[in-house]
Amino acid sequence: MSNCVVRFGGNSLSKFPILEAFANLLAESGNNVTVVVSAIPELQQTIEQGIDLLISNAATSDLIISKINEILAQKLLVFQQSELDENLKAERDNLQNLLKGIEFTGDFSSALKDQVISFSERITTAILYFFLKKNQIDSKLIFPENIDFYVTEEYGNATFLYEESNRLIDLIPGGITLLPGSYGITSGGKIARLGKRSADYSAAAITRLTGADKLELWELDKEFRTSDSDFIAESKLIPRLTYAEASELSYFSELSIHPRIVEPLISNHIPIHVFRLKNKGKELTTIINSESFVSPNVVKSVVHTEEIAVLKLNGPGVGFKPGILAKVTTAFHHSAINIRSVITSQVSINIILNKNEIAKAREICSQLPLSSVNEIIIEDQVSLIAIVGHGMQQYHGVSAKLFTAVAQHKINVLLSGSGASDLVSYLIIDQKDTRKAITEIHRIFFN
Repeated sequence: MSNCVVRFGGNSLSKFPILEAFANLLAESGNNVTVVVSAIPELQQTIEQGIDLLISNAATSDLIISKINEILAQKLLVFQQSELDENLKAERDNLQNLLKGIEFTGDFSSALKDQVISFSERITTAILYFFLKKNQIDSKLIFPENIDFYVTEEYGNATFLYEESNRLIDLIPGGITLLPGSYGITSGGKIARLGKRSADYSAAAITRLTGADKLELWELDKEFRTSDSDFIAESKLIPRLTYAEASELSYFSELSIHPRIVEPLISNHIPIHVFRLKNKGKELTTIINSESFVSPNVVKSVVHTEEIAVLKLNGPGVGFKPGILAKVTTAFHHSAINIRSVITSQVSINIILNKNEIAKAREICSQLPLSSVNEIIIEDQVSLIAIVGHGMQQYHGVSAKLFTAVAQHKINVLLSGSGASDLVSYLIIDQKDTRKAITEIHRIFFN
């Protein structure tokens, strides 16, 4: 198990039994283990919101740091500490200096934003390092810039560069190494983030670069199940998934993995093993690899998200007039707005977006020269429900079952579509019908 790579979630720093199991596993490993750490969610949210508040002069850097200190105090109490160690103080102070610089100069850029947000992972990793030190477990704290982890200059959504990062294996020290995930460095030495929830994407890249035989994900916020256990109590763990299925499940739901996690692993067929931590040990729940198989009912899982909205561009002939969609997608690209899906007709272009970007998207469209569009409508009280599994388009009756499940219970479908592969079919429905729809769809496929 040499060169083992583990992705550990920052959300687990609130749960002492998980931390205890984490420390026990590392103490017994006896191998080179690189732990790639994701951010504490509330810490990252505070930093991201703090940037916006600073730019709009709605808060001071001191106020933001005071909120961060409160979060740190809560996390340290989990393992009975009250004072920050030197590493934590250094990371907190470096962040404070950057925030003060933004506050006083108003100077801000995409590169600086990525640098500031990277402290959510840096500080989280420093907390974990502090915890291991207090438990007499020897580890090393390093950063992507120390190991030549190179990425493209696409700030906020960078891609890791394999050839440029080939010295990484020689720069990672032996033993237990803690490394903040979600970002790398550009050829110019600047920090660029790999996207949201992307620590596992960087962990996958490091797995490939170090020649590890698998990537281990420890304690996901949400496990791979036949449906969300908050909605379907009797949902079952999914023991096997393909790379594509895992990516689609994360894309169409709120699962705590990044859709690009599989990219660095596919060419070398490196599997992902998902573990839950319990009883000072770990339990394997799901294996993700290139082995493709179709389950008896085709569908592996029913997933959903309420974090989407639909932007409707209505007008006679909008689906016929060339250039409308190109203008919109180009403008969204320049504003870093991600399009989740597009469904068109002769009289309407329906664009599915993240809910937190819908107002900005509408404003952009209202300023574009879209001569055929006479009405822009937002539908934001909606849910997207998707069924995922290999063979969706090859096996007859799957879509019929999906629509039967909702039709029999008088659930109105606002939009429907299939993914670009044979893995996904989805519906968009009124948000108030979410629980009923998931229950019936899960019943018809899994009971």
